[in-house]
Amino acid sequence: MSKKHNRFYWIVVVLSTILIILMFCFYNSIAAAGYKLEPPTGDPLKEPVVIRTTCYTANEGSVCSTGVQPHSGVVAGCKEWEGMAVMLYEYEYDESGKPVPTKNIGMYTVLDTGAGIDTDGDGVGDSIRNGQSIDVYCNTEHEAEEFVSRYGDYTLMMLIPEGD
Repeated sequence: MSKKHNRFYWIVVVLSTILIILMFCFYNSIAAAGYKLEPPTGDPLKEPVVIRTTCYTANEGSVCSTGVQPHSGVVAGCKEWEGMAVMLYEYEYDESGKPVPTKNIGMYTVLDTGAGIDTDGDGVGDSIRNGQSIDVYCNTEHEAEEFVSRYGDYTLMMLIPEGD
């Protein structure tokens, strides 16, 4: 190998190493900062809001925070929403940037709470407790994967207080 090619080889090796180190540092800074998740804008009791929607399954014998066994139609949400009905919709944004329902996904009931996604970097999930996300119960992992595949990571949510 000529001196010219040898020098080029070492430049590529050094630059590649620097790039790998920078990528590692960037990834770790994101992981340490927690997952940035914005709370829904607006009041879900007054108008539909876009919310991060994940899915969960449970082991046989598991019990929700309300004492019932998880079943289809259950959503985990923040404690203040417990017992409320939840309407979920597919949505799109209108010209003004407001989310508009396009298709009804279904009605659920907040009968569980949970941790959710770690949003503050302390290694403990908090997005459900903070009202930044909800968790839809699914009977199987396959059902959960289908839900996310069909509706994505966000849905339009409207809370319906008990008695309405």
